[in-house]
Amino acid sequence: MGLIHLHLTVNAKIDPSFSQLPKEKAQEFVDGLLRITGMRPLGELKWSDAVDLDFPGQSYVQMITTSHTSLHLFSDTHEIYFDLYSCKEYDPQKVLEHLDKTFGLREWHGLLYSRETGKKPGVMRIGSTKKELLVIRN
Repeated sequence: MGLIHLHLTVNAKIDPSFSQLPKEKAQEFVDGLLRITGMRPLGELKWSDAVDLDFPGQSYVQMITTSHTSLHLFSDTHEIYFDLYSCKEYDPQKVLEHLDKTFGLREWHGLLYSRETGKKPGVMRIGSTKKELLVIRN
């Protein structure tokens, strides 16, 4: 069996009451994410408040021993853009549940890209509607 790489991206409309992601809450989210995936941080959480007031919100990037995770929250449109890339397998369903529990996913879509050494890559389009659940394989 070869090395497996998983890359999950999620773009979502979230609960409108969720409008801020202070550094402490971002750290709590990442700590939970690392717990459910069995991953470890590689350095400190990099968090930032929006500098460009045309796009208010907050962002984080956390390097992990197997790659990275990032999230951007846009407070005026109540949207998040999430990314988790790893050379270690994890359960994407548990990650989606963690996102939903934290942010209250309303309408969302994303991609799960997987590669295994010596095999063709796979892409799964995922989302909150049945039409999104489409598997594309090369």
